[in-house]
Amino acid sequence: MPRRQMVVPGTGGVLYQTASGARAASIFELLTQTNAAQTLCCEHEPDPDALEPLHNTLVASGYMTLAYEPFAHAFPKWDFFNYDWRLDIRYSGKRLAEHLQAEASSGDRWRLVAHSQGGLLVLAAARLLGAERFAQLVQSVCFVGVPFFGTVNALLALLTGTLFSSVIPKEVVRTWPSIYQMLPRWSITQGNPNRPELLLDATWMNTGFLPAPGAPVDLSQHIDRAHLERARALYRATTTGYFEPLRKLDFIRILQGNNLKTPFLLPKFPSTEEVITVDGDNLVPDKFTRDKLPSWVQDEATIRRLPSAEHSLLCSDPNVFGLCL
Repeated sequence: MPRRQMVVPGTGGVLYQTASGARAASIFELLTQTNAAQTLCCEHEPDPDALEPLHNTLVASGYMTLAYEPFAHAFPKWDFFNYDWRLDIRYSGKRLAEHLQAEASSGDRWRLVAHSQGGLLVLAAARLLGAERFAQLVQSVCFVGVPFFGTVNALLALLTGTLFSSVIPKEVVRTWPSIYQMLPRWSITQGNPNRPELLLDATWMNTGFLPAPGAPVDLSQHIDRAHLERARALYRATTTGYFEPLRKLDFIRILQGNNLKTPFLLPKFPSTEEVITVDGDNLVPDKFTRDKLPSWVQDEATIRRLPSAEHSLLCSDPNVFGLCL
């Protein structure tokens, strides 16, 4: 059977078309259109285990050429997994698992390249399938710049609407479950580094970003309490055995940039005036991420930490691209 390869793109990497079939566009192009806020907002049930959105006017289709062009150019037969990166990571991971199952008989095992949020989808799919079944479907995974333990950039997106140096209305970003689910899993105020304080209601209540229980919610002022619970649900599911479903793969490769200043602490949270940075790819902190990997992953995976392009362009960096093959 032919060898199969697929890229699972990251946040912002998948384009959208409208329900009417209008051409694929980036999130930033869509922002310039009439009624952009209504188009880009998501609607979900309060129940954190109801994964599918109640209402979504967009369809994921296509990819950011600049970010993933080398794969399409060099290997036209590579597949790209289209998913709506705004939605619950568990929902997108379920869709990926279903796709892998549906295509099981049409070729050899998959070799996956997972960039950024795409790596979190792969882990979610592996949890659903279990180690045995996942290894029957997937030969290997190359994780590129994956925020396994979150990113301060997700926090900045919730606080200010800033995403990839562009500004999106806060009330729009705060309807996207995936942004909450990528909040840092460490103390961002120099407290106990193992305490995921940003997943606690009390943390946000003390800053005025959560209304009192029963009070009206204004997303221009508040974050979404239900989406914070979705983030906690994902955290609970991954606190132990996070990487165990990968154990039976032939090989795992982890690629991380280590040459760009990357936000790591907001000691005056919720103020963003003083951001302490560490080396990384401007989204994923390098050494911290590597050190938090389980010992068996550190021992058995091929981990490369190298100077590279910024996070969103990692897969177009020739040095990184060569290691993905």
